[in-house]
Amino acid sequence: MSSGNARPATPSDGGDAVLAAALRAAARTRALGMHYYGHLLGIASSRPDEGRPRPHLDPDPAVIPDVVPPVALAAIADLAVGSAVRAALGAGRRLGTASLTLHHVGSSARAPVRADPTLLWADSDTGDGLARCDLRDARGELVGAAQGWFLALPVPDGRQLPPLPWEREPAPTIEALAEADLDERERAAVTATLRAHERARERGTSTAEELTSPVWSESTAEGTAQGTMQVGPEVTNRVGHVQGGALYGIALAAAARAVGPGMEVAEGHYQFVRPADGERIVVDGAVLRRGRAAAFAEASLSVEGRRVGVARFAFRPPLGGNG
Repeated sequence: MSSGNARPATPSDGGDAVLAAALRAAARTRALGMHYYGHLLGIASSRPDEGRPRPHLDPDPAVIPDVVPPVALAAIADLAVGSAVRAALGAGRRLGTASLTLHHVGSSARAPVRADPTLLWADSDTGDGLARCDLRDARGELVGAAQGWFLALPVPDGRQLPPLPWEREPAPTIEALAEADLDERERAAVTATLRAHERARERGTSTAEELTSPVWSESTAEGTAQGTMQVGPEVTNRVGHVQGGALYGIALAAAARAVGPGMEVAEGHYQFVRPADGERIVVDGAVLRRGRAAAFAEASLSVEGRRVGVARFAFRPPLGGNG
C-alpha cells in the first residue's frame, strides 16, 4: 500500500499537521486500545446510553479535510453495528464481521458523523448478532444506513483483547507521544500515514482514502481493475487483521476503478470470507453492467492465494449534495 520511494511530507504541504494527527492516533491506541486506523480517522464513542454505545467520527482536517469519504463511513458503520452487538452479548468477546451492507446517501457528508446503532437480534449462546445503524453528519442529514451480521470468534493464541475505549472505566490517561517514543509498529503506522498524505496531496484525495488505496496494475482489460496492497499496522485491528471498514474501502476502490469516472457509490455489500491476516492483499474488480443511470461492479480480495472477501457495489451519477 505504501510506496517505498515516497518522500517525507514537509511543513509546506501539510506534513506537520498529518504527523501530529498520526502521533495522536498512536498515543490513543497505546492508551485506549481499539486500533490505530480508527483513532486516526477520529472514531470515538460516548459512554453507552441505555446500553447503546453511540460512536462518532470527528476527523482531524489533516486526515479528512472536507467531505467524509465512503471508506471512513464504512469504518464507523462497522464499529457502530459491532458495538451494538457487543453491548448485548457482553464486553470481552471478540466479534468478527460476517457481512456489512452500507447504503451511501447523498454526496457530501460533513464531519462530525454520528452513528445511531440499533440491535436487531443477538444469540448469547452462539455469539451471533445482527444490528443496523443510521449515520448523520454535522447538518443532521442522513448520509448512510448500514446493517451488519457478526459472529463470536476465538481470540488468536498469544493475543490479548483489551476492552474497547468506551467499555473501560475509568478512561485511561492519554500521554502525548513524540517520534522518539514510538515502538516499531507505531513507527510503521505513522510512516505509512505520512506516505498516504503525500499521495493524497498529489492526487487531490485525502489521507484516509489513500490508506486503503492499492497500487494498481496498468495491464488490465477495460472494465476491470487489479491492485495490490501491503498490510501494515496502519489498517489492522486489535488482533492484527485488516479492519472491516478498511477491507470495504479496498474493495470499493477496485470496483470504482473498474467502473471508471463519472459515478459515485450508492450501495455496497461486503462478505468477510476469512480474516485478512497476511502480508499482502490482491484485489480484483470487474464491471457487471454500466449504464447512464446506474453501474454495478464486484470485487474480490485475496491474501496469499486465499480469498478473504467478496463484494458488490452499485454506483450512480453524482447527486451534487445530500438527497
